[in-house]
Amino acid sequence: MNQRAIFKLDRYILSVIFILSICIPFFSGVIESDDTISSVEKRVLAELPLPPTSLTELSGYPLRFNAYYSDHFGFREILTKEYFKILNRLGNTTFVDDVTVGQDGWLFLGSIRPGYERHNDPIGDAINANLFKEDELREFATSISETKDWLNDKGIEYVYVIAPNKHSIYFEKLPKYIKKLNDKSSTDQLVAYLRAHTTVSVVDLRQALLNEKLKHQVYFRTDTHWNSYGANVAQFEIMKTIIHLFPGQTTPFLLDDNQFKRSHRGGGDLAVFAKIEKITEDNPVPVFDSGCVPENKTPDAKAMETHTMVCGNQGLKALIFHDSFFEALKPFISRQFYRSTYVWEKINYPSLVQYVEQEKPDIVVEEVVERSFPYVPKSIHLGDGID
Repeated sequence: MNQRAIFKLDRYILSVIFILSICIPFFSGVIESDDTISSVEKRVLAELPLPPTSLTELSGYPLRFNAYYSDHFGFREILTKEYFKILNRLGNTTFVDDVTVGQDGWLFLGSIRPGYERHNDPIGDAINANLFKEDELREFATSISETKDWLNDKGIEYVYVIAPNKHSIYFEKLPKYIKKLNDKSSTDQLVAYLRAHTTVSVVDLRQALLNEKLKHQVYFRTDTHWNSYGANVAQFEIMKTIIHLFPGQTTPFLLDDNQFKRSHRGGGDLAVFAKIEKITEDNPVPVFDSGCVPENKTPDAKAMETHTMVCGNQGLKALIFHDSFFEALKPFISRQFYRSTYVWEKINYPSLVQYVEQEKPDIVVEEVVERSFPYVPKSIHLGDGID
């Protein structure tokens, strides 16, 4: 066989391979039954659109069908899985993996990338994939009840606060392909269980924030956290619970619209993760017209170090275990207690004993961000030096 014939045969073989590479996935996709959920990407797949019945439906049909075919061509799951393996082998895991770009410029913490576990998988929380088991709920209730009982025996009240993920309040701003896998979230499970099986005062802030977002934006577009509009509503809900425990001993307040001044700031933590530069967004700043100005008794303490704020015209003392979500609440909360001591950690019992003895609080508040769930707090052991 001469060289020309060999070259011609190679072209035919290459053409056949090319045609097969295009046709086999297509026919495989036609033959295979459609999956509803991608096990690799942890998301709901697009459904086959119904045939158009009007000119309006016809104009959008190609896009809907393209979305369907992109989710259902043959061997898609296998190829997607191998694609992510290749990225991992190449070391393509940067901080951008921690950010999901949503609609209208909204950024969200977390990723749908298979195997993603950083930051407690907030996208998994958003689609209600990360749920409590029944025994975990029971253990959680036991632990938190023991904390309450231990504090109550010392004449101290206890309030447990859940700070919602931004995903829970602005789910509609996530990419459209992200759909919920279950009707209930781990937070739904926990709140219902604690209210049914314990006497712990649980503050679930989700509905108040959902109501407020109809009037104001309550989370930053480029940050994981709520803004001061959100903090204003959150602190008011917390203080409404506290006033039931201490009638007449403090006065909850909710700032009006005219008590915020308009300002701007640079991009938040998610913009930094995603390396998005030169971005600004609205930043409402609260203006407190009356009441005391809290005095920082530990002025050299950094944000994550324990510190105490004092307002001399208040009566109650609070010990607050918290995470980063409480930072925006401090200007509000500190004005409503004589002493507010802030400890940036989940409650652990050596710290609880230390600060209870040191501060002698009237109330202990524990705030935990929603993406911490599902977790089970360590149970209090009366035999471990705690009595």
